[in-house]
Amino acid sequence: MIVAVLLVLSFAVSCAGRTPTAKSAQSIGTHYFQSYGKKFPFSDFGHKNIDRVMINGVEEVSFRMALVDAVVQHVDGHASHVLMKMEKKFPGGWCVISWEMAGQR
Repeated sequence: MIVAVLLVLSFAVSCAGRTPTAKSAQSIGTHYFQSYGKKFPFSDFGHKNIDRVMINGVEEVSFRMALVDAVVQHVDGHASHVLMKMEKKFPGGWCVISWEMAGQR
């Protein structure tokens, strides 16, 4: 009986969390681009230039890898379309490993 319960729990846990939720991707993206703006103040994401990050979609690329389609809203009104590649690392959770600017509005 105990083996059956442990087997069911292991299957339930192994299927969960394959991609980040939209809320966690938004939080991670906002923090990432704010810290990027502090490191590179003359970039498009300059210091305190980010208003919010809106998530259009999250897609699983492979196991523990996800592609996040997002729009970064700037304080001055323009927006940047960004594709972020995120990886799930063991103790820390999801993190941005690369990103690409797909366009600006």
